[in-house]
Amino acid sequence: MCGNSCGIQVMVEDDHIVKVRPDKRSPFSRGYVCNKAQAVGSYQHHNQRVLSPLKRGADGSFEAIDWDAATGEIGKKLRKILDEHGGRSIALIGGGGQANHLDFPYAVSFLRALGSRYHYNALGQEYTQKYWINGHMFGSEGLDFHADENRCDVLLIIGTNPWISHGMQRARLVVREISNDPNRKLIVVDPRRHETAKKADVYLRIRPGTDIYFFLALINVIVKERLCDEDYVAKHTTDWDEVKWVADLVTPEKAAPLCDLEAEQIRDVARTFAKAKRAATHIDLGIYHNIYMMENVYLERILLAITGNIGVPGGVVFPEGFVSAVLPEGREETWKTRIAGIPQIRGFFPPSALPEEILAPGEDRIRAVIVEGSNPLRSYADSKKFEEAFKALDLLVVIEPAMTEAARLAHYVLPAKTGYEKFEASLFPKGFPEIYFHLRHPVCKGPELAKQECEIFSMILQKAGVDVSGLLPFSLLKQAQASDEPPVLSLVRGACMFFAAKHRDALKQNGIITGEGDAASELFQAILDHPEAVHLCDTLDDNNLDCLKTADGKIHLAVPMVLEMLKELAIPEEVDTTDHEDFPFVLQTGERTNYTANTIQR
Repeated sequence: MCGNSCGIQVMVEDDHIVKVRPDKRSPFSRGYVCNKAQAVGSYQHHNQRVLSPLKRGADGSFEAIDWDAATGEIGKKLRKILDEHGGRSIALIGGGGQANHLDFPYAVSFLRALGSRYHYNALGQEYTQKYWINGHMFGSEGLDFHADENRCDVLLIIGTNPWISHGMQRARLVVREISNDPNRKLIVVDPRRHETAKKADVYLRIRPGTDIYFFLALINVIVKERLCDEDYVAKHTTDWDEVKWVADLVTPEKAAPLCDLEAEQIRDVARTFAKAKRAATHIDLGIYHNIYMMENVYLERILLAITGNIGVPGGVVFPEGFVSAVLPEGREETWKTRIAGIPQIRGFFPPSALPEEILAPGEDRIRAVIVEGSNPLRSYADSKKFEEAFKALDLLVVIEPAMTEAARLAHYVLPAKTGYEKFEASLFPKGFPEIYFHLRHPVCKGPELAKQECEIFSMILQKAGVDVSGLLPFSLLKQAQASDEPPVLSLVRGACMFFAAKHRDALKQNGIITGEGDAASELFQAILDHPEAVHLCDTLDDNNLDCLKTADGKIHLAVPMVLEMLKELAIPEEVDTTDHEDFPFVLQTGERTNYTANTIQR
C-alpha cells in the first residue's frame, strides 16, 4: 500500500489472510514494517468485492453479465466513440497502485492503442513540480533522485515526517541510526516539532510558507563564504555563472525574521551542510504542496549541486529500477488539457482537471473514461464535480476489486484481482547502489471471475478492433497466453532480457547467473525462486551521473522560467502574522498520518 513495499509474510486460512508479520528474509526491508502492512488483510477481505462483471441499467441498478458480453459491449461503444470523435475523446484515470505496478505498462499501452495521451494520475498533481524541474535540469522528467540515507554524514529533512509517513526505506531505523551516531547529523526544518524532529540533532521551527527564504539564505552563506564545491560545479554542471545571482537575494539576517529563526541558526545549517563530506536532503509534500513549490524544488537542487552532492555516494542518488526497460517510450508530442491548457508532465495530467474536460462543451470534450486502480470520488478534490462529470460521460468503465463510489456511477464495472491474488511487484527502486527486485507471489485465490488488468485491457482492445501488435507489453502478454504462463510473468521475463544484457557481469559477480547459460532465463528463475525479493547486483558508485539525459551529460542549473520567477519574487520586510478572523488556522496537507494509503484507500 505504499511505495516502500516492505516484505511481509502472511498466514492464510480458507483463502483469508489471518496473520501478517515482517519478512526478515527481505534483502531490502530486513524485517521492517509499519502498521500499514499489518492491515493488508482488511484491504483484501471485505464485503464490497466485485464478484463478476456488472452492467448498470437505466434505473441505476447493476446486473451481472459474462466477460464476453461486457467487453464486447464496451469495445463496441469505444469503437463508436473513436470513429466519431477520435482518441482525444478518451481518458484513463489511475493505472497501477502503490505496490501493484505490473498493470501500469498495459494501462499506458492500452491508452496509446486508442490514440489517446490523456492519462490522469495522482502523480500528475502530487510531484509535478519536481518532475518538471528534473526534466530541465537532468534531461528527463522521470529521472528522480532520493537521499542516500544510509551513507550520508548530514541529512536535512524539510516538509516531511518520515517517522510517521515512512517516506524512506526502514524509516524509523534510519532516523534512529543517524540520530544516535555522533559522527552524523540529522537536521529537521518544520513548523511542527513532530516525531522525526524530536530525534534531530538540530531542529528549526520555521514559519509555514517561508521555506523559500530559508533556501535562499543557505545558498547565500555557501556562496559568500566560498563553501561551494568548485571542482564538482565545473565538472558536472553548466550555467552556474547565470544562476549565481540568486545568492544575493536573501541573507540570513533578512531570512531570520521572515522564517521566525535566528540568523546564526541558518548560518550553522549552511556551514554544516556544505562542509560535510557527504550531505543529502529529504523533502516531501510539505514543500511540494506549499507556496513557492516550484522555486523551492529548484533551490533544493541548486543547494545540492553547488555542494557537490548530486549523484554521489552519501548525497542524493539516482537509483536504478528493474522493469523500466520495457515501459513505453516517450511521447510523440506533449498534449495539453483542452480547457486550462495544462501540459503533460512525466506523461500525466492532474486528476482535478478532468471534470472540466468532460463538462465543458465542445466537439473534442472527453466522452469516455476508464478508471483503473483509482477511486476519484474518494481520492480527489470536489467529489460533487467528479460525480456530475462522470454522469455526463457516454461511457464510464471501472476496473476494480471493490465496488467503490466511482464504480457505483459506472456503466460497466469489471472485477480485477488484488495484488495478493496474482504475481505483482512495485517498480520503485529500493536501494542504492543495490538493485533489488521483489516479485510477489499470489497468496489468495479471490473471486473466481476476477481477472488481471492486463487481460481486461487486452480483451477490450480486441473487441474494439484495435491493433496492438506494435506494443511490447501486449506482445509479451500474447506469448504468455500461448504458453499458459501467468500473464504478467511475460513482462518480467521480457525485462530479464534487457536487464541481463545490461548487467551481465554484475549479475555473474553477485552469483545470480552462471555466465555460461541463457542469462535472461537464469535471472528469471532466480527471481521466481526468491519470493522474499532478490538482490540482483550493485551499480557503480562512481558513474551515477552517467544516467543524466541532458545532451552534454551535465546538470543544467539555469532553468529560465524559474529564474524569472525568482527575479520577480517580492521579498517582504516582515511576515504578517495577524490572525485572519475568517481563516484562523494554517492547513498543511501531506503525509502526516500512520494510516495514509493514498489512492489505494477504499
